[in-house]
Amino acid sequence: MDTAEFDHLPDGLKEKIIRSRQAFLQAQDISDKISGSFHICNLSVSATADHAISISGITDNEDEKIAVQNFVLQMENVSSVFNGIEVLSNPTALSLVANGKEFSITTLVELKTVVEQFHETEFVEYTLSGHDESSIILLKNSTHSFAIYLRFNGDAGYTTHNPKGTTSEMKDFILTNGQRDEYPTALLVDNKDGLEILQFYLLTGEMYPGIKWQEE
Repeated sequence: MDTAEFDHLPDGLKEKIIRSRQAFLQAQDISDKISGSFHICNLSVSATADHAISISGITDNEDEKIAVQNFVLQMENVSSVFNGIEVLSNPTALSLVANGKEFSITTLVELKTVVEQFHETEFVEYTLSGHDESSIILLKNSTHSFAIYLRFNGDAGYTTHNPKGTTSEMKDFILTNGQRDEYPTALLVDNKDGLEILQFYLLTGEMYPGIKWQEE
């Protein structure tokens, strides 16, 4: 980490800022490694200057929760781990339709297996349903996702909203029936959040809280 930008500060303040920045970067690195190796939804990782790590999120497997803790404890410069991951199993098999192909899924592992099948497909239309009358419709291109959360049949629903996007920059999506739609980046999230939307709905039947939604 380049610390030259803090050289003008008093030594005590400079040291505090550097330690805080190092803790932030450590938490970010650990979060990326957990995301790449485990099935944790709504993951959040924080670190202190003393290298104490706190983890929160949701999984559907107790073994996964324990494995994450052991994984982090084995990393360098980790003094302790607070494991606040919630285990929330989904007892109901949900229907996931991806570009017209239907799958029955119950776990995060099953969901990710299906999503990985379409990883190289540029345009994908997902419909995930099974929690009462609610459903998620998610469109994905190579970079962005657009989702609609419907509480019941006929609901106008909630759509994804990105405060950093614009109404003038448009992105293409192609539906299963071949229809081409355009949506402004003000309504789009990145594909990492798109996966989180599906995962969070699978476990809770609700809208993923890590992004903004707007009612239609």
